[in-house]
Amino acid sequence: MMKNNIEDMTLKEVQYLIKRIEKGTLDESRDKEESQPKKENGQRLVLKLIEEFGELAENIRKNTRFDGQNIKGTIEEEAFDVFYYIIAIANYYEIDLEKIFYIKDELNKVKYEREFSIYEAREKWKNIIENKKNKKEEGK
Repeated sequence: MMKNNIEDMTLKEVQYLIKRIEKGTLDESRDKEESQPKKENGQRLVLKLIEEFGELAENIRKNTRFDGQNIKGTIEEEAFDVFYYIIAIANYYEIDLEKIFYIKDELNKVKYEREFSIYEAREKWKNIIENKKNKKEEGK
């Protein structure tokens, strides 16, 4: 049964959650224990990403969408799986995706001559969310 999210997850939180899933424990003191040799685990993650990307491509070709009931074999399921393995690879290489997002975005802003910064886009997003929350409270 799905629960409604009270809050949106941050990228840092997603990375932490996937790290815990990959480690198979919430006990951070066991993080140094390696269940597989490091090289083998990195290869496993990349191969799983490629596999999931192929499944995503197939579901896009078939236009198989989540109908609100069954997510199995849908674009949504496979997009999640691709996202999961990208995050797992970032965790494996100890990449702080949120930090890199901002660094890489500065390069892309110049490269694509974009007129706004990611910081401005975040402020816009926060305002949209705040306005939605205010409208919802007014309707009560």
